[in-house]
Amino acid sequence: MTIPCELAVKSIIPAFRALVAKELVESYQLKQENVAGLLGITQAAVSQYTRSVRGRALNLDDIEEIGRIVKELAVALTMNTLTLKQINQRYCEVCRIAREARIVCDLHKRLDPEFNIDECNACIPDYCSGSFNQERRG
Repeated sequence: MTIPCELAVKSIIPAFRALVAKELVESYQLKQENVAGLLGITQAAVSQYTRSVRGRALNLDDIEEIGRIVKELAVALTMNTLTLKQINQRYCEVCRIAREARIVCDLHKRLDPEFNIDECNACIPDYCSGSFNQERRG
């Protein structure tokens, strides 16, 4: 069984990092080493992201809200205006948007052929966080 957060770690996060890395290199002309430092990853990872060798399991390019977050995060990283908690919140927001758009469903189906896309609601944030919060309170 593959859980939504596992898919996020393997697909959404790398795809988002790739977009942010490309934005920082292309729009801000930052060196890969500088981008690596800002993102807390290696220069080799930045190189792979910018060459589309890594972070290609999902295409987040067409999701307008995610594009907005990429640009906002790039600005904030270059100006050092966000705390680690705020940066983490941006990643969580991207995961929520991607899950709501159900873009990981096809990937989930490829990984787990018995997965039934039509019956699944595990990636819907209300379902995910609602059941978790109820269990914690209960």
